[in-house]
Parts: sequence; structure tokens; C-alpha cells
Amino acid sequence: MKKITYASGQYSQIKLDDSSRVFVEILPEMVRAKKMILGIIPTKTIWEFVFPFYIRTAVEAWESSKIILNIILETIENVRGLEELKNVLENETSKALREYIKEHDEEARDISVDKVGMPAIKQILNPKSLQKTETIIHEYGKIIERVGLETMQKYPAVVYPQSLLPYPKEVIKKALEDGLWHIEDEKMRESIKFCLGSLVAFIDDDEANKRNSEMLKILAERNKNK
Repeated sequence: MKKITYASGQYSQIKLDDSSRVFVEILPEMVRAKKMILGIIPTKTIWEFVFPFYIRTAVEAWESSKIILNIILETIENVRGLEELKNVLENETSKALREYIKEHDEEARDISVDKVGMPAIKQILNPKSLQKTETIIHEYGKIIERVGLETMQKYPAVVYPQSLLPYPKEVIKKALEDGLWHIEDEKMRESIKFCLGSLVAFIDDDEANKRNSEMLKILAERNKNK
């Protein structure tokens, strides 16, 4: 296992010996590992662990989140492949985090209240909103990956039917913009910017089909004349 990026108490991107890349992130009340597509976009969640207290806010890493990220990375430092990683996270890592909870539960709860304040916790952290944003980005990322693989065969004009999108364009645009606000890793920010720019390629279905059909005919004619 090799660390590609690391932000104390926030996240770490790792690369395994089988070339898989995984993004480990610390959220306000949970930690999560997500497989990355194209080596840059976190998509499918392969493991998560929920805490009975808050370990950071959406904008600030606390000492507890720094310790927790290090615990996770230490337990998986000898992992070589994705399947092994899943097994270690579910067992050794989860066990280590449960031990952390036993030792620090009361202290951590006090810190949560002291830093955030009970009435403001839900408003500031808003984990459901963050999860929705991540779901939208994840599903859109899968579409980007799919059309990228099919561009030469089906979409040579590099425009795509808007009906392929899992959500309306304005919803996806807002989710990506929200993602930029929360993410600090420069590579991931560039990936999200790329995804934002790609939205303009999703156009009216009839127009997209027309352009791609015309381009396919042109390419077929060129190949015929070679």
C-alpha cells in the first residue's frame, strides 16, 4: 500500500499493489473508504464505520479525526489488493476503531458539544446533505466513465443524449460545485472541474443522436476509402 495523498484528519488516497486506488475520508460522524474510477474519482463505497459522536466538522479537522485516520492507515499498511483491503477494513480496522471508541467515548462527546454546541450540530454538519451530494457525484461519475468507454463506437461527435444523466443538469452542477467547496485535494478538484466541464456535452437527445449518426457515417466512409 502506498499513500498518494494525505491530509491530516481529512483524507488519504492510497494505491494498492494490484493498481487499485482507494480514497479514505473522514466525515463528521463516520469514516469511509471508496474505490476510485479512472484513478481520480471516488465512487463505490467499499467500507464505512459510523461513530457514536462527532469527530470533526465539515470544515475543521479535530485531533480525534487525525488520530482516527492514522489508525486506519496503520491497520492497512501491509495490504496488497482490493479484496484483502475490504477484509482488513471490516475486521482489523473496525476492531481498532471500536477500541478507540471504548477509550475515548465520553471525552469525544464532550469535545463535540464544546466545539459545535448541541443546538447547532445538525445545522453545521448536515451529514444527510453531504451524502446526497456524494451520491449525485458518484452516479454522474459512472455515466462519465461509461460514455468515455463508448465514445469512439457510439458518440464520435463527443456529445451525449441528455437522458443518460441520472439527475437534471442543474442538480448535478450544484452537487459538483458543492463538492468543490468541501474537497481540498487538488487532483480531486481538477477531476470535479473536468466533470463540470463535461456537462455541456450532454444535449438534447435528438440533436445528440443526429450529430453522432452523421459522424459515424463520415468515419465509415473514410475507412471504406482507405
